[in-house]
Amino acid sequence: MAAILAMSLFVSVSQISSAEHEPPISGIVVGVETDDNGNLTRFAVSDSTGVVTTFTVFDGTEFGLENQAGDRWVSTQGEEPTESVRRLRDHRERFAPITVTFENGTAFSVVEREEGKLESNLGYLFAVFAVTWALFFAYVLYMGRKQRVLQHEIAKLKRSLDK
Repeated sequence: MAAILAMSLFVSVSQISSAEHEPPISGIVVGVETDDNGNLTRFAVSDSTGVVTTFTVFDGTEFGLENQAGDRWVSTQGEEPTESVRRLRDHRERFAPITVTFENGTAFSVVEREEGKLESNLGYLFAVFAVTWALFFAYVLYMGRKQRVLQHEIAKLKRSLDK
């Protein structure tokens, strides 16, 4: 009987985790709530617009967080429940951004803030690079023309002084 209950619980959790998640939320941790044993029960994240979203956790919630020294910790809520509390509180104190993947208010993964897509930013980077070089060469040509005009004026003044 226990095996059937465990199997049905596993199937329901795996169906939830394989379901299509809502778009992830990136922001800073503004609250961490624990139970009497010090295990994480809920945490709240404020996004860039100031909207605060509260998430619950379950044993399968995955964490991939770094501390201030850059040491990465990867685990699940079920494996190290008190460490997740410590890491989230550390992020709250440092205002370090995180990204939460969730469904119906339950967090499935909590990781360091995901940066924007590099591919979409490369076009802008190339455009700025090209414009900068174009302006640089235009400036060099402009200064070269000014220098030739000044050299011509100096030569003209020398000839007038020699006469």
